Amino acid sequence: MSAIVVHKVTGKHYVLIGTGYSFFKDSRPSFGGGTLFPHEEGELKCAALSDEHGVISWVQTIELKVIEIDGIRIGEILRPYLNSYPLSNSKTDLLGENCPGCGTGVSAQEKECPSCGLRLMD
Repeated sequence: MSAIVVHKVTGKHYVLIGTGYSFFKDSRPSFGGGTLFPHEEGELKCAALSDEHGVISWVQTIELKVIEIDGIRIGEILRPYLNSYPLSNSKTDLLGENCPGCGTGVSAQEKECPSCGLRLMD
């Protein structure tokens, strides 16, 4: 199975190799606590990507968007399920409209089409 993703910042396409998860704890001392109480800690969700030359890079998943899996647009894969199991009971969540570019159903909150990436509103 191959998944194609786009890096939202650069617009460059990659093959998704795998995902990872890391935790970090900042070594900067906090005021008054020295190194006993680190200033910051958190977690990063990352993905390993390959470019057209086979070079592997790690990128935070929040910067990525899945475009297609095995040559099929992600919206087409999910199309049979979009109306089967609503994610919310709110009547204002779904516009009941389709993307003018590819016909995928879009919600009121989406700024771009989840299938083709067409910008729907500013």
